[in-house]
Amino acid sequence: MRIPGSTTTPAATYVKEVTGEATRRWGVHGTDLGCPVRLSDGRVAFFFGDTFSSRGRSGRGWRSPVMLRSTTTDLRGGIEFDSAAGGRTAREILPNAHDVRESPDRESAGSEFTVVPADAVTIGDRTYLSVVSVHSWASQGWPTNFTSLAWSDDGGERWHRTRARWDNRGGSLDQLWTMERHEGYVYVVSSAFDRTNPGGMILRRVPEARILEPGAYEDWGWDRGTGWAWGQPATPILPGPVGEMCLRRIDGTWVLAYFDPTAYAIVTRTAQRIDGRWSEPTVQVAGGDWGAADGTWAQIYGGYVHPASTLDELHLLVSQWNTTTGDPYRVLQFTTRLDAPVTPPAPTPSTALPLRVPHHGNGIG
Repeated sequence: MRIPGSTTTPAATYVKEVTGEATRRWGVHGTDLGCPVRLSDGRVAFFFGDTFSSRGRSGRGWRSPVMLRSTTTDLRGGIEFDSAAGGRTAREILPNAHDVRESPDRESAGSEFTVVPADAVTIGDRTYLSVVSVHSWASQGWPTNFTSLAWSDDGGERWHRTRARWDNRGGSLDQLWTMERHEGYVYVVSSAFDRTNPGGMILRRVPEARILEPGAYEDWGWDRGTGWAWGQPATPILPGPVGEMCLRRIDGTWVLAYFDPTAYAIVTRTAQRIDGRWSEPTVQVAGGDWGAADGTWAQIYGGYVHPASTLDELHLLVSQWNTTTGDPYRVLQFTTRLDAPVTPPAPTPSTALPLRVPHHGNGIG
């Protein structure tokens, strides 16, 4: 399916596979996600989801989340990793129940299948990581238990859980996070965790010093009488369903990259203001079938922006998993170029509310 107003061919260029044999030395062979954030010492940390020391998504050494670090400055040659949280073997940086019973509801046994990273932000010497407690991959109604924040003050070597937690009340749009700092605030764009919920994305903000206080988060919402404003009940800013997201401010421009399951593609949007109008989506990496020779990539998801990116040279981390065979299960690097957003027309009450995009199942995992 093509997205109205978007490009119709993949805009991003493949650079390399960044996991697999290249990361096997740390016991990271089959893995996904790879959300990157700059640490206080200048290195870049990459957070990976369900990770195995063998090929594919099965076998030995199941851990999640794990973290690798990189000092690569020339991204055109491909990202290389230098170290892992845990030393010689990348360890599981936060507790994970690994309960594989996958019960259909939250109240029965099998409460936490895994814990996966969503996004991170560094404020001063401290890095905050958003993680999702996944109840079950098989349950449509309750895929997550909650999302919560953890922190590290030592470059990601040791992590501490906090009481900052947002429970899933059934389709909650505050479960899957991406976040970015700007002018004293942390801005959070979030959605439901599953890829079938049409609820879309909501926007919140919190003063940096109060990031661990759920009550300090302020919603961005629309009211028929006052229009868009902070402090009103959250109104979706962009349509769903949606997968993994990455919000970054690059060269003075807000950039949002995410997996669009309706379009079966990694797309990007840009905006001049975080609380302004977003551009139409641009397809960066298009999904396709295994073995296709048309420039598409089968069973993709993710779409994380490297913090050293510029508008002229944006680097994306994209996951690929063959859900039939389990292999490949890996992270790929792509590069593209973005145009700065043009000034959009001012929103009016008749156009302020986002349109809903109907979901069309694409059969991906």
